[in-house]
Amino acid sequence: MSYFFGVNYPHSLRPFALLFGLALAATSSAQTATPPAATAPAAGTPAAGTAPAATPRAAPINPAPVVGPPAAWPRPANGAPLFTDDFESGAINPKMWLTKLNGNATATIVQDNVAHGKNALLIRYPAGRGYAFLATTLPESLREHFYGRVYMYINFLPAPHSVFLIGGTAGWPAANWLEVGGYTGMFQPSVQRQVAGETGRGEKVAFEGSIPLNRWFCLEWEFTDKPDRIVLWVDGQLAVNQTFTMNDTDTGLVGGFSEFDLGYRTFAQAPAITQEINVYYDDFAVGDKPIGQLTPVPAKATATPAAKP
Repeated sequence: MSYFFGVNYPHSLRPFALLFGLALAATSSAQTATPPAATAPAAGTPAAGTAPAATPRAAPINPAPVVGPPAAWPRPANGAPLFTDDFESGAINPKMWLTKLNGNATATIVQDNVAHGKNALLIRYPAGRGYAFLATTLPESLREHFYGRVYMYINFLPAPHSVFLIGGTAGWPAANWLEVGGYTGMFQPSVQRQVAGETGRGEKVAFEGSIPLNRWFCLEWEFTDKPDRIVLWVDGQLAVNQTFTMNDTDTGLVGGFSEFDLGYRTFAQAPAITQEINVYYDDFAVGDKPIGQLTPVPAKATATPAAKP
């Protein structure tokens, strides 16, 4: 008789007992051993199960939304814009705009929904991936600081990150820029750096102010690169006032404004886009002073069903 692991086995069963004991020891070791640390995916590669983005994106940063009114901000007197486009020509002006299309998104001039006049720009975004933007060159006089205005009408937004307006270096999406976006119904102002430099790549975001839906509203902005700041007014009321710091730097993060883009993009996956997204733009203007509002846009009339006889 022999003893293995506290059990008295006959000599005829000794080989089987030895094998059983080795297996038991291996199982016990596997259960008590510390698992190896998980290896993070390499930077710049797509996450498993998702399509690669058009440009590398840093991990999202989600600060707490700003509750209450934004910090007061002085606004100079309105001035004349340096250039405008009310889309009344009936076509996208190729001398002013470079059209950037990706995926199924489209940019067209329409007449069915306008703020003023007879035409407006429509960015149509069906479920899927892509973007549609119009890009124009900014003059050197606006390199560090500029104002703008546009009328917008948005029928629907998914909860994840949306992009509307961009002011930055040339060549978006391979650029550095300040951005007016949206997230869960709020404005998401941010600084985005996709071109490597001393400050590095990445993004800094904030959440402040509500985005109106299913009505025309006047959006005005002030973009500053020294220091980096985004200020927004909705229908003349201050809605957003945010500054940005990245790697202890709060000035020159963009590196000068030379291009402005307006359009639409979302990082929502298809299941979150439960209906077609239609973003209308009208009465665009940019200058070195605030532009100001035009006449208020009347609310769309709602048809009343006729009474039955």
